[in-house]
Amino acid sequence: MTPFFRTGAVIALLLALAGGCAAVIGPQAPPSMARQVPLDASHPLADRVGALTFRGALDLTGIGKAGGLSGLWVAPDGGRFVAIGDTGLVVNGRLDHDADGRLIGADQIRVRRLPVEEGITKVKRRTDAEELLGLPDGGWVVALERDHRLLRYAANPNGPKGVPTPVPVPPSVEEDSPDNGGLESLARLADGRLLTIEEGREDSQRGDPSQPRRAWVTASPGLPTQRADWLPMSYRSAPRYRPTAAVGLPDGGAVVLERRASLLGGWSTRIVRIPATALRAGADIHGEELARLESPLLNDNFEGIATRPGPNGETLIYILSDDNFLPFQRSYLVMFSLP
Repeated sequence: MTPFFRTGAVIALLLALAGGCAAVIGPQAPPSMARQVPLDASHPLADRVGALTFRGALDLTGIGKAGGLSGLWVAPDGGRFVAIGDTGLVVNGRLDHDADGRLIGADQIRVRRLPVEEGITKVKRRTDAEELLGLPDGGWVVALERDHRLLRYAANPNGPKGVPTPVPVPPSVEEDSPDNGGLESLARLADGRLLTIEEGREDSQRGDPSQPRRAWVTASPGLPTQRADWLPMSYRSAPRYRPTAAVGLPDGGAVVLERRASLLGGWSTRIVRIPATALRAGADIHGEELARLESPLLNDNFEGIATRPGPNGETLIYILSDDNFLPFQRSYLVMFSLP
């Protein structure tokens, strides 16, 4: 969850965001589960943003008060999703796509608590889950902030469940990462290695826009067994943006989600591609912007990203917003196509 609202400027931000709120279009999804929203409320047929094609968006009304969603996984066939929240929630449900492959609905949504090492707890410091990684064997890895750690869960179709086991985090993360700026991004690359990026401090790029974020990639495929398996590199987001999620691409590269919040501009979201050649130890990564979501386009506090293969060789990208448990924000699930 972004610390932006600690500034006490919630009302001012509400006014700034009001013009970008999405309108409902098209037929309703199953009652009280989700509703469709357009990319641009003033141009309901708009379907392009940067290099991406808009393929539908949902306001996940069916999750009720279970907001704060920060990590996302979507099944390879697009039929199911799992999300985790930064207050220790697991949300799973079914996704509906029309005959043209557009995202049109969600139902069978279920919400439960995320177990951690000591079981179920409501202690925020122990359950601040920020990223969700699905493993090839059906298992899961969850990245958590505050008490910085990675937890591995056994295979379960509906998301992380049961007693987790720890996975080594990169060197110095537990000691040096800010409470609310830890391992926000965690991705499995096409060759089986893992990529993780630290969100960093809220003000780390204000004095020096070129200041990089810490990032690491594992030396070999599979989960790391010791801290030394993580090899350091750096990631440079755009000035004032913070990396909030990452996911691997079929070509060996990755996509990173970046977020910016300001009183005057509201939310801004960048979707950035990293080439496979850049994902190596010691690299200083500058990604390529694929798309930017800003007012009047559909936008919010996007913190989750997932991909799956499309029927014609394209990559389908889903992004998920964290509503911060505020009534004027939304849990949006948005789908794009990358040629």
